[in-house]
Amino acid sequence: MPLNQILADDIRALRQGAGRPVPGSERERIARLADRASRSLLPVLIEGEPGSGAQALARAIHACSERRERPFTCLLARETSVQGDSAKAIPAGIKDANGGTLFVQDVEHLDDEGQHQLLIALHSLDAGRAGRRPDVRIIASSLDLAGSVREGRFREDLFYRLQALPMTLRPLRAQREAIPEWVDLFVGRFAVDEGKRIKGLSMDAAALLARYDWPGNLRQLENAIYRAVILAEGAFLTAMEFPQLASHFQQRRIGIPPVPVPRLQAAAPAVDGDNPGKRDPHALPLINDAGDMRTLADLEAQAIRFALLYYQGHMSAISRHLGIGRSTLYRKLKELGLQDEAA
Repeated sequence: MPLNQILADDIRALRQGAGRPVPGSERERIARLADRASRSLLPVLIEGEPGSGAQALARAIHACSERRERPFTCLLARETSVQGDSAKAIPAGIKDANGGTLFVQDVEHLDDEGQHQLLIALHSLDAGRAGRRPDVRIIASSLDLAGSVREGRFREDLFYRLQALPMTLRPLRAQREAIPEWVDLFVGRFAVDEGKRIKGLSMDAAALLARYDWPGNLRQLENAIYRAVILAEGAFLTAMEFPQLASHFQQRRIGIPPVPVPRLQAAAPAVDGDNPGKRDPHALPLINDAGDMRTLADLEAQAIRFALLYYQGHMSAISRHLGIGRSTLYRKLKELGLQDEAA
């Protein structure tokens, strides 16, 4: 399922009150804004870093609007400016998208003539005579259009016309709590496509994905999961299926000597499988401060507390990755007095 279809399904589910996306999540915020945009003819400005899914969101808005059966035309502003075609590209794009949606990607890269033509088009949409004005919806994307205005590279009047309905896509590193949900979606999608039975991530892979900064955002995560599914031979994706991410941390990690183990010098410290000899910060110590072995109950309690934080209280994900039933999980939370934390 392509990303634009996932976002369109979020919009439709929100309209139907189907209980997804998760209330209060970043996906729900985007779905609500996209729902409003799809019901309007006002220009939309989507701002976000590369790979955040601006074009996919624009397609989702179009697919959930009354223009869904009409053309969706994508115009790459960077290419038109480099080729010197901006003066012709905007009018041609308006014509090609007649009755539908024109998406101007990276609009801040339009040259002066391209900006002029786009402003003329927006004026004609508002002031043109009935039956003579263009019938098109304009959606634009940008990294930081306000910054381009401040630097004098983009027309201020055009900026205000485009941001009639502004939307901001947060980078993935700023919403790490959403990573497990996106991972589940992508794993399920690619596993079906490849005919594989993959249940999810191993703990080492989950920790690896959680601490990576994802400069390429959703697109990079999607591509990483796709490659991992192709490489996978078992039921769970491990860190071995993400060699590029693992090598990133191997290059940056600072060597830390193992913590001394009192009274039991023969015990080997837990190490990171990606970089032998370095302590894994997520490893559970088997020795307590007094130098004695910790009890199984103590280790189990710490594992549950870690899972509760790591999976942001999503009980289905916690029970699945801990390998216990939900009823068992709720019972253990009650025994540990963690019901409030879970809520």
